[in-house]
Amino acid sequence: MKKISIISMSEDTGQSIKQQLETIFAKEFYIECLNLINYKEKYLECDLLIFSSEEVKDICNCIIDENINYIVSKRVIKHEYIDEILNIPRGTEVLLVNDARSSCEEVVTQLRSQGLNHIKYNQYYPGIESYKTADIAITPGEAHLVPKEISSVIDIKSRHLDVSTLIEILIKLNCMDKYGSIVSSYFYRDMINVSIKYIKKSQESTRLKDLLTNLLDNQKNGIIYTNINNKVIVLNEESLRLLCVNKENILSKDIYEIFPDLKDDIININNKKILVSKEKIQDNNIYTGNMIILNEVKHIHKIDEEVRRREKIKENQAKYTFDDMVGNCSSIVKNVKLAKKVAKTNSTVLIQGETGTGKEVLAQAIHNESERKDYPFVAINFAAIPENLIESELFGYEDGAFTGARKGGKEGLFKKAHKGTIFLDEIGDASLYLQSRLLRVLQEREITPVGSTENIPIDIRVIAATNKELLQEVKLKNFREDLYYRLNVMPMYSIPLRERKTDIKLLLQYYLFKITKVENIEEFFTKEAIEMLISYNWPGNIRELVNVVEYVSTIKESGIKIDITYLPKYIIENCKSSNLLIEKEHHKSLNESEIWVLKKIYKYEGIGRRTLSLLAKEEDVHLTEGKIRTIMAKLKKEGYIEIHKGLKGTKILEKGLEII
Repeated sequence: MKKISIISMSEDTGQSIKQQLETIFAKEFYIECLNLINYKEKYLECDLLIFSSEEVKDICNCIIDENINYIVSKRVIKHEYIDEILNIPRGTEVLLVNDARSSCEEVVTQLRSQGLNHIKYNQYYPGIESYKTADIAITPGEAHLVPKEISSVIDIKSRHLDVSTLIEILIKLNCMDKYGSIVSSYFYRDMINVSIKYIKKSQESTRLKDLLTNLLDNQKNGIIYTNINNKVIVLNEESLRLLCVNKENILSKDIYEIFPDLKDDIININNKKILVSKEKIQDNNIYTGNMIILNEVKHIHKIDEEVRRREKIKENQAKYTFDDMVGNCSSIVKNVKLAKKVAKTNSTVLIQGETGTGKEVLAQAIHNESERKDYPFVAINFAAIPENLIESELFGYEDGAFTGARKGGKEGLFKKAHKGTIFLDEIGDASLYLQSRLLRVLQEREITPVGSTENIPIDIRVIAATNKELLQEVKLKNFREDLYYRLNVMPMYSIPLRERKTDIKLLLQYYLFKITKVENIEEFFTKEAIEMLISYNWPGNIRELVNVVEYVSTIKESGIKIDITYLPKYIIENCKSSNLLIEKEHHKSLNESEIWVLKKIYKYEGIGRRTLSLLAKEEDVHLTEGKIRTIMAKLKKEGYIEIHKGLKGTKILEKGLEII
């Protein structure tokens, strides 16, 4: 037996949803109610989790497993309880009471959409800081929350689940075939009961008749009410549209004489497939007529497609944006600016760069900045999947396409990415045969599943990435030249960390906070350790930097800063050997005085030559202001520093950092 769990803000709301589901589905599912206030378990075992509102889902995000199968319920007002609201004098202020702010707003919107906008609604919910009191309170089953000073309470009872939510539950639990035909009948039963009551009073109140018309005509399904002789008493605009008939030609006539096919479950009218649901209506246990509900099949399919589309996006969602590309150096700023322009196009992108430089982060950021951001981002790594499987992964396969194929076939990644972006990572590792298949997809924008002869059109954006120099691979005949030029429409490059020396400290701070929540890097590392990490060449780029931060965070002892001795041994040895080489180069290119000036500019960013000359006197270094001017001119010319007018002053560049 499949299990459904319901999490709600209040116990009454959860029990109301449970009771409705049990009424419709009998004992098909085991249903449990969980109170948000008392629930703290992360791992919840159920086939489907129902959140009573978006607010409840948002609160549960941090305690519920993100992979759990869930929906957020949509609920609607029971029409049978609105008489008392109609009797409230126009312009009266009332207090709308519910268990959460979002639930209050939903109920107010629904009441107004049903024509109950002759009164002014003020909201009240647990935790509200202030509210405007009133003599009358309206609440959907939350009477216990009404403030004590309110003298009159109108309880319109807990709202019902919307028909779209019921269909979504059936789709997610694969029970659409069994229960689909009765959902619409159940959903509209209370509304037809209201219709009967309003019809009886129609000559007493024109306003009630108008409200009934408004209720019926605002529904997306066709609704017909007949008497016991099958003669049409009431029907809405949607039923007239679906049946292609004028109201005058059907009112008071036998519905089955005009449309004998309505006795079937599915009918065809003007090339429209219509699902027909029928139910007897009783008033005080006396049979008074029939309710006929007409659902256009394509509308149900649209709900199904929308649910599946959301599921695909949830499975294949790009999480990185340009905000995740941390850095202030000119090269990264320029790269982000270019990428944002590229994102606005629909062109194919080729990202080349070393391992660990964040090629997928860049790809996801481009997707999230594009018009396709609401659709899937599907990634595949050509280096990680065996050659004999990659074709079926990309293009999918038909039932029985090969030994061991999944029954019913499988949807390929290209099809999953429809309307979105497919990210072809490590494209340089694709075989020449697979390259030819990819070329055809890029040319024709069609795919052919393995074992099929049918071409399936796809609407996708392609972003490819590689750590190889593809043009060199083309010359070596390892990569197709025609595919290279198909991919290289928008060429982009991820920047190695050794070319972003000024960003290293910023990146260390960013990932240190992400892993340990430490906000100040100087409280974690000694100055010498930071300098060594800046001087290191980072062949593994950002991926290696993250590994180092995670390593030192693990071994760090409380109250002690990470100094050079705590750093990985290979970094210490690499920096020592690099420093020896740099020292030799220093002696060739810069003298002792020039290195002294460079170090002071690094230590006191923005310093000018006059202040440098004062420091030289204090440290007994024999440098005049004129000599310092000459040294700074040389350092600027050779790319060690840049000199600005005003407060910005002098700034050391990456070439200068490599020396000190």
